[in-house]
Amino acid sequence: MRKDNKTTKNNNLASGSNIEELWIKLTKNKLDGETLCDIIKNVPNLSERAWAELLKIGPDNNDLRFIIEHVEKFRDKAWQMLKQRKLSNYELKNIIEYSKPLRQEAWELLLKQKPTNFELRDIMRYVEPLRREAWKKLKKLKPNEYDLRYIIKFIEPLRKEAWKKLKKLKPDSDDLFDIMQSVESLRAEVWKEFKKTRPSNEELLNIIIKIHGLRNFAWQALLEQGPADSDLITIIKEVKTLRDEAWGIIYKREADNKDLRFIIKNIESLRGEAWLKLLSQGANNEDLCYVIKDVPSLRDEAWKRLLEQNPTPEELAFVKKYVSFLEPKARFQPKENNREIIEEIKQASAKE
Repeated sequence: MRKDNKTTKNNNLASGSNIEELWIKLTKNKLDGETLCDIIKNVPNLSERAWAELLKIGPDNNDLRFIIEHVEKFRDKAWQMLKQRKLSNYELKNIIEYSKPLRQEAWELLLKQKPTNFELRDIMRYVEPLRREAWKKLKKLKPNEYDLRYIIKFIEPLRKEAWKKLKKLKPDSDDLFDIMQSVESLRAEVWKEFKKTRPSNEELLNIIIKIHGLRNFAWQALLEQGPADSDLITIIKEVKTLRDEAWGIIYKREADNKDLRFIIKNIESLRGEAWLKLLSQGANNEDLCYVIKDVPSLRDEAWKRLLEQNPTPEELAFVKKYVSFLEPKARFQPKENNREIIEEIKQASAKE
């Protein structure tokens, strides 16, 4: 339906003592349907004249629907005019929703025009007196998965019946996830159906992260399937309550150094253990450079270890770029060739 806009002009028209002069002034301009509808609704002592003007210019369907919804005085006249035209299902649906006195007649017209699933769903949701009748009609049209999911999510009185029908259609995991996320009362039952679809690790992760009520069930299912390191890192990052358990599994594995660097950088509670794990697996120069860059509390230790591992000029430049207070030290580190010479000198001296 068109918006009910009250213009400043019409407010002045309604409140001024020279209302007749203002009306004459207004009618000298070219009036459109929206302006006249506004006057009909908001200026009672001009409604008859504004209605007559509206009839002169020829109201469109939007004008007539506005009158039907907002102006009881001219509702029947507007409805009779509107019925003479070709009405879309959408227009009839709006009259059913917003005009109670005309609801039954508009509903009968809609039925003759063969309403779509969309229109029936909307009527079921927003027009309670016609809900069962619209549901009966929709069932004859064989509702699809989307129709049933919509009913399950938004029309509580029909939820269980729609769910029974949906189960027979063997909904996919996306449909089931949507219901589990949206409808708590069906969550446990839908989870049983969801497991039958053999969900992927990614789908289980999605439940663990987004559906708190099913988190432990999905976590156990993920453990049974065997989580990848990336799955566990995601849980460590996103799900605080499962963080320690996921870390315990990662810790027992030969974890990827990049994953350990992520934990060291972002998860303070696991930083110390992850740092020791990284060192035990053999932190390379790249690992140490990033720890120097990203973790101030480990910067000094990582810097010392980097120096012990003969950093390249590029690695020293990286440190210099990101950590300014280490710049003087980095600037005066011997180049790789110099280190080789120094080692030769030490070996020669030991033989003498």
